[in-house]
Amino acid sequence: MAVERPLVVFVSDIHLTDALHGSAVPKAAAFERFWVRIQGARGARPAILAFVGDLFDLVRSPRWFEGRHRPYHEPSREMLGVIESIVDAVLEREAAFFDAIRAKVETGALEVQYALGNHDRLLRHAPQARRRIWKALTGRDENVEFPPELLFEDHGVLAYHGHVGDPINHDRDGAATIGDAIGSELITRFPLAVRAITGERHPMLDDIDDVRPVYAVPSWVRHLGVVEPALLSPVHAAWVEVVESFLSERFVRHWMKQRQRRFGLDTGKKLRLMLELSTKRIIAKGSDKRLTEAYGVMQHAFDGKMAQLGAEKLAESRGLRYVVNGHSHFSAMRPIGTVDGKPAVYFNTGTWRSVHQIGHGLGGRPTFLPYDAMSYLVFFPDGDELGRDFEWWNGALVSR
Repeated sequence: MAVERPLVVFVSDIHLTDALHGSAVPKAAAFERFWVRIQGARGARPAILAFVGDLFDLVRSPRWFEGRHRPYHEPSREMLGVIESIVDAVLEREAAFFDAIRAKVETGALEVQYALGNHDRLLRHAPQARRRIWKALTGRDENVEFPPELLFEDHGVLAYHGHVGDPINHDRDGAATIGDAIGSELITRFPLAVRAITGERHPMLDDIDDVRPVYAVPSWVRHLGVVEPALLSPVHAAWVEVVESFLSERFVRHWMKQRQRRFGLDTGKKLRLMLELSTKRIIAKGSDKRLTEAYGVMQHAFDGKMAQLGAEKLAESRGLRYVVNGHSHFSAMRPIGTVDGKPAVYFNTGTWRSVHQIGHGLGGRPTFLPYDAMSYLVFFPDGDELGRDFEWWNGALVSR
């Protein structure tokens, strides 16, 4: 008699941090709400909770600025100390979330799997940090590897983070990327630079970590000066400072030189141009509108590229029909053909965190909608009473 296939839940991009602000809804509360649905449908076997990358964010931590090491440096013994301190701080800060998951695991109702993304890639070099995370999630104190991919043959699913299609955030050898430098030297450093100028906390500065797509950050910086006029001057000064510092970093200059093309706009040139434009004090309304439209086109093209790569991976496999990615923070479901006469589908699992999403303002300038997102994908066990193969859930909470 065949063994019943388990219920599998995919989530990604929770981005637990040691210092930056979290969502309006605590992660533990979100998990308990989500578990009610899972418990009622999991069947006889334990459900599997699959984290598809970036459960931890080891890049965007102010802790890196307490010493000389950065998340884009080559891993060293000193860096391991920073990584472990970030992980320990996250485990303490989010203890209720890990306690809630571990309680389900210890009762036999849940199993956990973890694939690495780009913001937690450094865990690959930190066995003690992985061990502590695994103990927090499962109660088991043991050495464990976090692979780049997860395979669920019973459901025909291949899951991986999705950054493999992103030239800013992926290196084929698993080395540091320009995305690591952007996250550290621009996004994490910017609030620190403004606070150094003003001497005040300004909590809204930390929202920079929530801006999506990430290449809309320069527009958000200018938008911040509009909605908070008193910050216009220090925001501009701080942004110019961090951009100039970023572009002068040896790692950044080397990365751009390696990708330089004699003719045309390579990725490095596009990045430099966007950042240099963003430091200009006065930008015409029409220019902002065109930039906003360009962000939409870029995001659509990026999502399409991720889906195309997923289709190519399915073509190389046998018996798989579904690809599950994270990374972009925008959930998606796209048909990508057929396998053995049945639909093949690409999914993006979105995120469990705050998002400040760019859009058109009424006057043509960019505007941002802040909300707490919670998206997940469920593949059901055999004999589901509703006959479900999968469900794709998306939620957004907007605070007053």
